[in-house]
Amino acid sequence: MITEKQLRMIWTLSRQLGMDSELLHEMVFQVTGKHSLQKLSIPEAAGVIDGLVGDGAKVRRKRKPRRALPENVVELLTGEQIRLIEYLVDQLGWDNPNQLTGFNTRVIKKERICTKQEASKIIEGLKAILSRKQKGGDRKTRHSN
Repeated sequence: MITEKQLRMIWTLSRQLGMDSELLHEMVFQVTGKHSLQKLSIPEAAGVIDGLVGDGAKVRRKRKPRRALPENVVELLTGEQIRLIEYLVDQLGWDNPNQLTGFNTRVIKKERICTKQEASKIIEGLKAILSRKQKGGDRKTRHSN
């Protein structure tokens, strides 16, 4: 007998193709010679699913949830985080590398960023400084007019 998962899949794929119940049952009869979805065998149901996919329906696979890392595992900062930090430093106009080193020391109590968590703290801090700088710059231009 057809499984519940196969039955749900058949209905989902048929809806993607805009089929109503009558059209689906007609297609099932043409493929299997049976009028009832409930009476399909597992291989017959697989054949119906293949037919629907062949007509253009897309099977979307569920993503497996990301496993939580054990507490003792530390993730290193990513290249994307490094590029974002470099971009923010450039936007702030910090030409002297000691400015970032000093900021790191103040925020994460280290000169160099090593982990994803440390990089996140630095990024959020740099974004806050940039936001304040941009708001302050707007005020100055408004008052000068």
